[in-house]
Amino acid sequence: MIILSGPSGSGKTTISKELLSNIPKLDLSISCTTRRMRNNEQDKKDYYFISEKQFLSKINKNQFVEWEEVYKNLYYGTLKSEIYRIWNNNRHILFDIDVKGSINIKKKYPNKSLSIFIMIQSLNILKYRLINRNTENFHKIKIRLKRAKKENNLSCLFDFILPNINWYDTKKKVVNIVKNFLSKKNDIGVTGFEPATARPPDVNSNQSELHPD
Repeated sequence: MIILSGPSGSGKTTISKELLSNIPKLDLSISCTTRRMRNNEQDKKDYYFISEKQFLSKINKNQFVEWEEVYKNLYYGTLKSEIYRIWNNNRHILFDIDVKGSINIKKKYPNKSLSIFIMIQSLNILKYRLINRNTENFHKIKIRLKRAKKENNLSCLFDFILPNINWYDTKKKVVNIVKNFLSKKNDIGVTGFEPATARPPDVNSNQSELHPD
């Protein structure tokens, strides 16, 4: 399992695309969300876009590996079915998810996962990137900046912290780190599971265990 995370606007999604293009054995875990689909996005490719009612129903049915209410009434999560889809294709999983979800997956499977935190240079640079994305109003950008500051403080819980200063160097470093990790991990799927017992408390106590249903 490769876990890539960082604040919104840190560049993690672009880096995940670089990993997928360089490492054929990787497959992206498509997250589930209740947010609106953007003009350049596709359902079931960028995210599984569902309603809040559907999301809450999946929580009640224990269908998520991890989930979080990232902002008020805005949910993100990873479906168990998505994990099995990738394993059934005999591939390693690449997670491009929020910081708390990343920490929870790492806690559950510490020896079968590699976690990488993409650090922003400064809040001013992040603010510039978010404004240029032109996907949210200033109020939402302000909320994201406040959250990014808190998320940076959690970076110490990741295996690697990479400041995204030079775009080319960052991509190269991430690819090399992941290739080195996967060269030592040949097991894929349920046989690679670790018992999810005696682990530290989850960042979000609502997270569910991953196990065959």
